[in-house]
Amino acid sequence: MSEILLDRSRDQIAVVTINRPHRKNACDLAAWTDVLNVFASLAKDSSVRLAIITGAGGDFCAGDDIIAFRAIKHDLRAAHAQRQKIQECYAALQDAPFPIVAAIRGVCVGGGCSLAMCCDFRIADATARVGVPVAKLGLVYPTIQLERLAALIGVQNARRWIYTGEIVAAAEAHRAGFLDALTDSDVTETAIAYGTPMLSAAPLSLAGSKAQLNAIAAGQAAARQAELDALEKRADRSEDFEEAARAFAEKRKPRFRGR
Repeated sequence: MSEILLDRSRDQIAVVTINRPHRKNACDLAAWTDVLNVFASLAKDSSVRLAIITGAGGDFCAGDDIIAFRAIKHDLRAAHAQRQKIQECYAALQDAPFPIVAAIRGVCVGGGCSLAMCCDFRIADATARVGVPVAKLGLVYPTIQLERLAALIGVQNARRWIYTGEIVAAAEAHRAGFLDALTDSDVTETAIAYGTPMLSAAPLSLAGSKAQLNAIAAGQAAARQAELDALEKRADRSEDFEEAARAFAEKRKPRFRGR
């Protein structure tokens, strides 16, 4: 049975929950694979316009399950395969054509912090604790994740977070720019409310803009120019663009269908 839960009870919205509270939602290979598969499947579902990812039992995600990884770390092939799967999981969130909001409570550290950074937005309550303690584990943070962190909180804040390995409270993470909003209410419901205005946007527009912004943040805009131009042209030729023009002329809200 998968430890990654998918709730599609709300129209156009998917809520994905990491259900490993016994490990503070740290993910083993099976869990990383299931998160990857869930988002890869949702990306193909045109009825999904918004996704929320959260954790069960009061924590978001404590990253990679160190106990599970310890059993394979001396098997270089297996260890490499797990690290590759984790990167594929992160890419699945970034490549999804719809906005993703991380709803964060409790621990959001290491690979969990990386997972949250691959979302478009991060909402947390006062219990959230964020950090990348690689300096305390004798590790080096992957460059692609450090690029994402520096893009969110700035190079100097990233230096301090990484060099000290400190775990910062929600208020400080918000001030630094890691968190988009704080809430005193249920964090998942707040994340849904935060993303709900995006449901009325044109899906192809959001997909193209998300790809552009991710490329810019990663310094890959020039390298991916042909891909980004194709997304722009697709939107220009879309039925949704024609619908927007008709709706404007008829003084009504457009009804976008993502094609």
